[in-house]
Amino acid sequence: MKVFITAQMTPESLQKLRDLLQDEVFYESWCDTKNMYFDAEELVSKLKEYKAEIFICEGDNVKKDVLENVDLKIIGSTRDDPNNIDLITATKKGIPVLFTPGRNKNAVTELTITLMLALMRKVHKISQILHSDQFKVDEFTDYVDYYNLFKGNELKGKIIGIIGLGNVGFEVAKRLKGFDVEFLIYDPYVQESRLRYINGELVDLNTLMTKSDIISIHCPPTDETDGLIGQEQIDLMKSSAFIINLGRASITDEDALYQALKVKKIAGAAIDVFNIEPVDQYNEFLELENVIVTPHIGGDTFETIHNHSMMIVEGIEKLMNNEIPSNIINPEVLPGYSADTYSLPEKGEEIPITLSSYKTESNEILNICKMMVEKGLIVGTAGNVSMRIKFPNGDDGFLLTPSTVSYEDMTVDDMVIIDKNLNVIVGTRNPTSEKHLHVNILQSRRDVNAVIHSHAPYSTILSIARIPLGPIVDEIIPFIGGCEVAQYGMAGTEEISQKALVSLGNNYAVFLPNHGNVCIGTDIKHAYTVLQLVEFAAKIQYRASLLGTIYALPEEAENDEKEMFEIMREANDMG
Repeated sequence: MKVFITAQMTPESLQKLRDLLQDEVFYESWCDTKNMYFDAEELVSKLKEYKAEIFICEGDNVKKDVLENVDLKIIGSTRDDPNNIDLITATKKGIPVLFTPGRNKNAVTELTITLMLALMRKVHKISQILHSDQFKVDEFTDYVDYYNLFKGNELKGKIIGIIGLGNVGFEVAKRLKGFDVEFLIYDPYVQESRLRYINGELVDLNTLMTKSDIISIHCPPTDETDGLIGQEQIDLMKSSAFIINLGRASITDEDALYQALKVKKIAGAAIDVFNIEPVDQYNEFLELENVIVTPHIGGDTFETIHNHSMMIVEGIEKLMNNEIPSNIINPEVLPGYSADTYSLPEKGEEIPITLSSYKTESNEILNICKMMVEKGLIVGTAGNVSMRIKFPNGDDGFLLTPSTVSYEDMTVDDMVIIDKNLNVIVGTRNPTSEKHLHVNILQSRRDVNAVIHSHAPYSTILSIARIPLGPIVDEIIPFIGGCEVAQYGMAGTEEISQKALVSLGNNYAVFLPNHGNVCIGTDIKHAYTVLQLVEFAAKIQYRASLLGTIYALPEEAENDEKEMFEIMREANDMG
């Protein structure tokens, strides 16, 4: 099959295509010819001239008038979204359409961050002045004037608002994590795993516009996003804020943005996409000194060309071998296709599990540990804390304190993440020796998301004496249910964890023989509240026993409180 190519391709990919097809490859890159086919008749004429059965393009309009007048067998579009192809007509005619999702992800990401830094440090303005005739340093005072004029800001600690945490938006956030910034995210369809990985806060659009120091636009052009950022949203921005658009021009009100920049209502902008393209010398944003203008070059790198070239050639090779390529947008045209076994390729990638992904949860644990130390509920390394977390794939994971670090010195980096099989997924420390206890409770009690094992003094006294927490303190039972003493087992073993589970039942606390208490909750704060209540009741019970006979609550009152506990537990489950 003969091939006509107007997209940019690498020499290696062209040779691979020739070897694969054993036929003529007509290569006329639009960057060489400086021409794109927007006229159907011109494109039809060219395809017929070369008797092409395969057409690989980037921006040419391959619409119904073209497809109905040529005999194409394969179309390749070197774009993330092949919206230059009439997919309905192509599919009706049985023509497979290949595309290149993620081809320029890295290029757009790097340019986005480049522009952020350039805006913050006024690189464009500095360069313009130094290259102009106005730049003169005759006296030291002249240098001081420029030094003051060129003063910028650091990226560290800034609030980055990302509109669209998709393919590029997520990659931008991942790279920016190293700058120690905060993220506000607006994305109605955001993947929870991505949000968690960057420690981002999901907010509404107006909140993002109001609070962000830098706003970066990465959402796709749809009816929903058309005009998403208008005059109202721009008016909400800080006077010190910057906005960056490497997405699509249709997402912003270009006139409103221009006026805000012209009167310096906002600090500046970097814009790569415009309503009228290509950008020419008459573009009004060029007259503004607080704007960096780039002419839609977000993906303009040699690496992008290599990426899309190989994706298209490898897709054609699979088609020639009667296989279904991963980058075909209409696989239903192929024999053997089944919707049950095929899905469009994800533009993202496997999300790594790191401690920084669970920084919020780690800090919650550390704060609780600090309070336990201050209140004398835990000493040195005795005791341990855990929380249920979600891995990016949706599986349960478990965040635990380590076994050999004192709670006074513990940091986020000391935490350990394990899976349900007790394998260490992340962490340089060993997890607590009571990992069996924590994971078994969290696996067995789906209503529980946090576990605290404490050697609190009065709880430890009762556990040594094998005395359960009796119904002697009014209004304790509704919050914890009860607190029995488990049968003895060696610390850190599977045996003690199973015995603790049996004695725990549906309650929120249990005593471990000679080993303090275990308190659980729907979250870490709830577990800590249970711990305080248990230790308070244990203290009362111990001191009361020193006076002689202890009198329990009347049976009727005890039953009422147990009934109240069940009501509260069910409410927690639903919450």
